[in-house]
Amino acid sequence: MGIFDHFKKQAPAPEAPSAPEAEGKPFGPNVLEIAKLISSGDEAVLKDVSACTEDPAGWFTAHQERYEERGVVDDPDDLDQVQWLGLVDILEERGWVCDRDWKDELEDFSYFLQNLKGFQALGLELDESWFDEDEDIPAWCTVLTEKWRSQEVRVAAININTDSYVLFPTTYAHLDELQKLAGEIGHCIDAVERM
Repeated sequence: MGIFDHFKKQAPAPEAPSAPEAEGKPFGPNVLEIAKLISSGDEAVLKDVSACTEDPAGWFTAHQERYEERGVVDDPDDLDQVQWLGLVDILEERGWVCDRDWKDELEDFSYFLQNLKGFQALGLELDESWFDEDEDIPAWCTVLTEKWRSQEVRVAAININTDSYVLFPTTYAHLDELQKLAGEIGHCIDAVERM
């Protein structure tokens, strides 16, 4: 070994594998962005969703009755779920989504959807004569997707792991973003006919 061999370039040491992330993407910022997209930036919605995501345990305690209606009766182990259900409840209370049973009647489906703030803001029309009343929510939403195609709007739903549909109208562009944001935190928002 020559005197200068020590100064020769040596192969770099292999990099240690990176440690897996301890947590996934932070939940709260995605929930807040979802609220902003669905509610068109409604300040009252964003204020409440911020409070829910910043202190989910406190939000649960303050709104325990609402969670009990959804079957969450004890102190929650899953604070992410508290935020997700809190998001839905806040959007529903403020008129941006409607929670409809899977066996909803056409008249009720039509009434609640037409009274959503997003329906009105998007200037949508809905005529009950377009539908077969013996069909169900996914079939009715398929009809609406076709009717609203030129406006690039469809009915989407927030999945809360029940047999109901948390419905709201949204643009195609917003739906793509909502799907991405929900997916990053292990939840699902999609067009009703795909759920």
